Amino acid sequence: MAESQLISPIFTRIKCLLYYIVGIPVFFVIFALLYRPLRVVQLFEMGERGLFSFNVTIVSCIILGVMILSRTLMAIAYHRTRMSRMGWVLWHLGEMAAMSLFVSLYLTLMYKGEYTYYGMVGMSMGYLMIILVYPYIILYLVWGGIGAKEDMVAEDDTLMRFRDQQKQVKLIIASAAVLYIEAKENYVIIKYKDGDIVREYTLRSSMVALEELMRKHGLVRCQRSYYINPVHVKVLRKDKEGVITAELTTPNQKAIPVSPRYYAALASLL
Repeated sequence: MAESQLISPIFTRIKCLLYYIVGIPVFFVIFALLYRPLRVVQLFEMGERGLFSFNVTIVSCIILGVMILSRTLMAIAYHRTRMSRMGWVLWHLGEMAAMSLFVSLYLTLMYKGEYTYYGMVGMSMGYLMIILVYPYIILYLVWGGIGAKEDMVAEDDTLMRFRDQQKQVKLIIASAAVLYIEAKENYVIIKYKDGDIVREYTLRSSMVALEELMRKHGLVRCQRSYYINPVHVKVLRKDKEGVITAELTTPNQKAIPVSPRYYAALASLL
């Protein structure tokens, strides 16, 4: 499937998921209490029982529960296979349908048989879709805009996008700023320059997973646990015991070990 037909990964990030999980029921409460649409008020008041505010609270909790379950399943499904735009739209429709089914069950029980369940489903689905279409559109425009900006950044060939084991982007940095990358058990340590300051970032990933990214941006393997940026190598040194190290142009940085098998390839780039 073409990349343009897939939803942006940003919609399955934890922060975005939380915005949906919290934002949809909160919008429902605010809309119902402030705007007070007549038909919804009549349905939730339940005649002279005056249960409008109580029912708004219960229904919002039902919406919250459905959102938590749905967005958790969405995150799991996305990590197994990318979701198409059409699949994403259908998921949202299914989400609202699930809300309607549970809300209808609650209201039918509260009305004690005055309405049939199937009749209540039609009303609930109509009201919920009319109300909730607004937060869905707003959240899509906001997070879609953020995702589009990130995609524009991704098109810059001078930038490296470091992803963790869940394929989530954790660090975006210019390739020229990277000094070296060191493996530490199940993590890698990225050493890079931020102006005149040397910083490091610990990423849950492996050297193998970074291999393609390193090749694309000109970093080379110099030892089993190291990738190095030839741009920042000042000189290669060999001591009396034959141990080879790379001295960096950046002051106060440790010498990077170089294996004999990688020496010739690295030396040819200097």
